[in-house]
Amino acid sequence: MKILIQITVGMVVLFMVVCTAMAIDIDTLDRVSVLMSKSKVHSLLGTPDEIDELKGDLKVEVYRVNNMDPMVGAGCIYEKDQQLVGQSFVFQGEMGKEAADRLKKNGFIITEEKEGTFRLLGKDDDTGNPLMVHIILNNGLTVIMTFEKDFYDRRIKE
Repeated sequence: MKILIQITVGMVVLFMVVCTAMAIDIDTLDRVSVLMSKSKVHSLLGTPDEIDELKGDLKVEVYRVNNMDPMVGAGCIYEKDQQLVGQSFVFQGEMGKEAADRLKKNGFIITEEKEGTFRLLGKDDDTGNPLMVHIILNNGLTVIMTFEKDFYDRRIKE
């Protein structure tokens, strides 16, 4: 769980300090899914605005999002710098319940709910791969993080 907290804090900090802007749209962002190669993600989204490394061979790439209110950013989390194992989406405002309800309508089940934060389990609508989703509120932002289930299970034990 410690690694997930590090990822969340890292993502929020990165989104707050990214100063350059790159236009990515929701249709392109929706085409990215866990287990894609880094080169495939780059071919879809282009060069990230910020790159950071986290403990345990994890690399986070952040894309600033414009004109998609309330979304302000998206991130890609790679393991060993090769394969996408997680994505994050950052929204202005606190909308955890709204996001959880939307995921439930798409077949996700809530496995934990605590003080406005949620953990859900479901499947990627494009690939069918199992996903673990965390919805976290932080500094007036809602962070939705999706992880490939096997990656999540391995990392939660660290």
